[in-house]
Amino acid sequence: MRMTLADVEAHQQRVKGIVSRETNVPVREKKSKFKNIRCTASDGTKFGSKLEMRYYEDVILPRWKAGEILWFTRQIPFWLEGGVKFVIDFFIVEQLVPGVPMPSLRLIDTTGVMTPTKRNKLKQLKARYNLDVEIVTK
Repeated sequence: MRMTLADVEAHQQRVKGIVSRETNVPVREKKSKFKNIRCTASDGTKFGSKLEMRYYEDVILPRWKAGEILWFTRQIPFWLEGGVKFVIDFFIVEQLVPGVPMPSLRLIDTTGVMTPTKRNKLKQLKARYNLDVEIVTK
């Protein structure tokens, strides 16, 4: 039996999980492992969790607008032993403090659940790069 182009497209959607096989109606997205909800901040920036978005809106943006933060960036990957990647949520460069020759650098990771895997990655990050990461849980 030969398939038409429409049959092939419908099959591909079913295989990808976009539509149900029986009813051809869209199915819900798969729930995330730790039940985080992807969301968008008021300025249109997309985040992987509500906690990350709240930290951005409540802590980083006001301090950045006040001039306390020179610049910041998000989702910085660090490569660890064995090809493991650990992504830090925020990298912040704070304003120079009088009498201190270098600006303050902060690595911040937001997490609702501190898993053994994340704990191990933090230890590896400290051992390999000698970097401390501030963990924000609420």
